[in-house]
Amino acid sequence: MATFEIQAQQDAIPAPPTGWAGLETRDLLRNARWFTHIRWAIIAALGFSSAVQAAWPGLFAAVGVRLPAFPLLAMALGLAGTNLLYVLLLRGCTDTTPRGTLFGNLWLQILLDLAALTVLVHLSGSLTTFVSLAYLFHIVLACIFFAPPYSLLVTLLSGLLFLSVVTLELTGILSPRNVLIDAPCCPVNMVASLLHALSAIVFWLAVWYLVAFIAQQLRKRDRQLAELNHRLTLAEEENNRQVLRTTHDLKAPFSGIESNTLLLRTLHWDQLSEPVRDIIERIETRSAALRERIKDILILGAIKSQEQAHSIAVERIEVPTLVASVIKEVEDKAEHRGITIATTGERGAVYSSPEHLKTLLGNLLSNAIFYSHDTGTVSIAIAVGEDRTVTVSIADQGIGIREDALPNIFDEYYRTREAAQHNDMSTGLGLAIVKRIADNLEIIIRVHSHVDHGTTFEVVIPRRTTPTDPAVARH
Repeated sequence: MATFEIQAQQDAIPAPPTGWAGLETRDLLRNARWFTHIRWAIIAALGFSSAVQAAWPGLFAAVGVRLPAFPLLAMALGLAGTNLLYVLLLRGCTDTTPRGTLFGNLWLQILLDLAALTVLVHLSGSLTTFVSLAYLFHIVLACIFFAPPYSLLVTLLSGLLFLSVVTLELTGILSPRNVLIDAPCCPVNMVASLLHALSAIVFWLAVWYLVAFIAQQLRKRDRQLAELNHRLTLAEEENNRQVLRTTHDLKAPFSGIESNTLLLRTLHWDQLSEPVRDIIERIETRSAALRERIKDILILGAIKSQEQAHSIAVERIEVPTLVASVIKEVEDKAEHRGITIATTGERGAVYSSPEHLKTLLGNLLSNAIFYSHDTGTVSIAIAVGEDRTVTVSIADQGIGIREDALPNIFDEYYRTREAAQHNDMSTGLGLAIVKRIADNLEIIIRVHSHVDHGTTFEVVIPRRTTPTDPAVARH
């Protein structure tokens, strides 16, 4: 037996064009929160280092390092307090929060972090350790968050703070510190020390230029992709309108053809020769198939239009009642071929679109009838899971589906060779409609099939408690 499953697809949200000032609101909010998560890790590292230095001072001394335990602890506590403030400020922010609010929050985080980092650089040894390279972390983030003028401001501010610490230490205003036990605290040559500091700042400026250039190129490409995506969406909408208009225009001519063939069959059938009757029967068969295709195209087009307009109505549905109405619509087709429809299962209610869910179940049940053998049985089972999802299973005893064909059965106009031979009325759109509806309603569909033994479709409808709740069932 072969099995295939389609998961509910979330609507793809196109990325909005990124402006000159950097990231948009949604991205700024996400990155501001990410910044607070990273800071908790840094706070933990500072606190842990301080505790280890206080408890086992010889541990770091063994590798030639002497950490200032109390200043590190004070810095960790200060950063924890400010980080908690950032978290509280961001808690009430959403995608609709004014962009300036998030912009200001990020600037506050960066400025206070630069101040804390400058203190750490002084405590570690401004010219004898590589702690000053941590300024690059903020420079790179500024290039990502902000436009070049603002990220340059962060870079220059970092350089100014670093140069200020070095100058204050060289002039004796600040007492030089060092965490390296064997390294001298006081620089030997003032000019060489200043050149050392200035060379580091030049290096930071070079890094800023490269990262800012790459970030701007990525933003430009992002804008181009967003504009292209917008054009493609408009083109698809126009194409869908044209298809719907043309298909709708075809309904009247085919209705006329069917009316005339019915008139010939009713009034003049006895007067027609056998070859003419065969021709009329072929016309009827072909017209019926085209009518089904027109109907499916119109349904698929209507679903696409509702997707674009975000106008799918959701309400409470009693699943057994809906299934009963679906059975009533197809029972004539089943009786014509001597197929029995058996239903079992418990009651279940969901919040979904009754129109779309009925179309989905109707297409699956029609397929089960079409691809069953005469006098066969189609079984429908309704089950409520522990997580209150409702699963509707539709099983037939028909021709089945090959394993290699299962991944393609939901494609538009796809039909297996066996399906086309068994049912010449197939349009190849029924399961494409099913998949489109499943994506829109966040429904999971599983297919189990065994060639010549039948196929089972499991429709897993997610639990909701109100019409506006997101689906919570995802497998």
